[in-house]
Amino acid sequence: MKQRRTALLLVMALMAAAASLVAAKDQAQDKTADIWEDEPSDARQPRWYRWYSDQMADRIMKGIQQRDPDKAKQLAQLRKKDPEKFKAELGKHGRQEIEQISRERYDAWRKRWKADFVLWLKTNYPQEEKELDKLQEKDPQLYVKQYEHLRAKYGYIFEAEQDNPELGAVLKEDFELKIRRDHLLARMRREKSDARRQAIGADLQEVVARRYDLIVRRKEIAYEHLLKKLEGLQALLKESKEEIVKSRDSKVRQENIRRRLETLTDDQKRFKWD
Repeated sequence: MKQRRTALLLVMALMAAAASLVAAKDQAQDKTADIWEDEPSDARQPRWYRWYSDQMADRIMKGIQQRDPDKAKQLAQLRKKDPEKFKAELGKHGRQEIEQISRERYDAWRKRWKADFVLWLKTNYPQEEKELDKLQEKDPQLYVKQYEHLRAKYGYIFEAEQDNPELGAVLKEDFELKIRRDHLLARMRREKSDARRQAIGADLQEVVARRYDLIVRRKEIAYEHLLKKLEGLQALLKESKEEIVKSRDSKVRQENIRRRLETLTDDQKRFKWD
């Protein structure tokens, strides 16, 4: 169980490192694109902005229309004039719909995960998947319990394999070796004959030796992933340093100041017809 948790934490750490790298890179790109931004725009945006769409906005507006027709009318006008401000106001007045959509997205993700996991079970542990499938109609409650049991038993291997097939293969073989190890230990405890105990001990030594190699390989995979992340961060540091050096150039500085002043005073330059 401890090794299973360690493997799961390894997978989570790798995913977190990748996410951090992407976020750091996006942040650097945002600052490069507009030096005058106080902070990256993504840091100010709610999470639901990531999956915003016109279809989603229509659904939220429909709910607001039922609760507050006047507010829906105001938002419809704002949607045409200022789409970004509209999104912000939509978040304030459409929380009920946004929360419902979030739940639906999470439920859809869980269903996809389950379908993929059961398919994986069918490929890797067909007998257990077959027994699980029989319970679906025979005993739905027992089916849920058995599914949760299999998810706890194999879920970390399945998730690791999605991110890194080799890591998944290593964890799968190690899992099966642990079962064989326990079986050999149980036989050894029951065996009275010294000769047969020695034979079992030789098999046990092979299992332990193979598990040692797998554990080392698992550590190597973790190291290789971290090394790739480090290389990415080093490249990001290099880009960041080059951007700082470029920004300190007097000509670049003056040009950025000039453009910013143009942006700030642009409205005053325009001829107002009305």
